[in-house]
Amino acid sequence: MTRLRAKRHIPERMERCAGRWFSTPATNKGKWREVCGFPSDCELYLEIGCGKGKFCCETALNNPDALYIALERESSVILAAIEKAESLQIPNLFFVNSDAKYLDDYFEEGEVNRIYLNFSDPWTRKKKPKRRLTYRDFLKVYEKIMVPGGQVRFKTDNDMLFDFSLTEFKECGFVLSEVTRDLHNSEYDGDNIRTEFEQKFADQGIPIKRCVATSGKSA
Repeated sequence: MTRLRAKRHIPERMERCAGRWFSTPATNKGKWREVCGFPSDCELYLEIGCGKGKFCCETALNNPDALYIALERESSVILAAIEKAESLQIPNLFFVNSDAKYLDDYFEEGEVNRIYLNFSDPWTRKKKPKRRLTYRDFLKVYEKIMVPGGQVRFKTDNDMLFDFSLTEFKECGFVLSEVTRDLHNSEYDGDNIRTEFEQKFADQGIPIKRCVATSGKSA
């Protein structure tokens, strides 16, 4: 996937938005709501791979009572999202500049209500499936940090990744619903928020695949 070109003065620009992101997210483990100033019973949504922030900004604005944490490993990419959220002064949206492999260090068991995976890297090269964010090792971590009945909402343009993900979800005991291979022409598109990549793919005539995977973990 095409990413942003490297931006200049990233540290200085990140510092200007210091209240919007966490440099040591592990210290928030088990107390994200408290640290961010939200009620202990509010829902916590996590987006893994937020890109330039269109989706997380719109989703946070549409769900003002939920706390939204957006994670992105690329500094030059997350900077665009942070500055966008800061310019819009979205009170319930915060960021983590890190890799998804550290999620277990950042979130306590049962702390997250919902996870969004939007157009993750399909890792199509040989011997790379373990790096896919829907590989079973990641799914086990998601299930651990989510509440019982928590949801993973997954979208992709890639047929191979979609098929792979459906199999992994089932193998890990997730219950699938709202499965579609053409989201924009389905009944599920009504409240769908398009990401930057999603709009690009749609403009190219590429159907968007989407599903909801609900954790089978018991309380």
